[in-house]
Amino acid sequence: MARYYIGSCEYKWSHADTQNEQLWVRREVGDSLYKTVESNDWKWVLLRSNSQTLPGDIYCRCDIYVDLPNSKQATLFVLKYHRAKLVEAL
Repeated sequence: MARYYIGSCEYKWSHADTQNEQLWVRREVGDSLYKTVESNDWKWVLLRSNSQTLPGDIYCRCDIYVDLPNSKQATLFVLKYHRAKLVEAL
């Protein structure tokens, strides 16, 4: 397994762990990348913290990662989506 950083977004804390959160993630990463992760049943890892630019009690920052298995599909994913940065091998 390996974890890749994809990007980040900000939204209201009330959207965390809801379908709205997935809409924000999909908007940030793009339809193609989102559908690829979902269709392969890879795991999204969403790390939330207080927003640094907006009121932190209302807005959160979400760092978006995906955990990929060591497989041919994962290798192709990294080649196709070059903005994905390896963070750690799990």
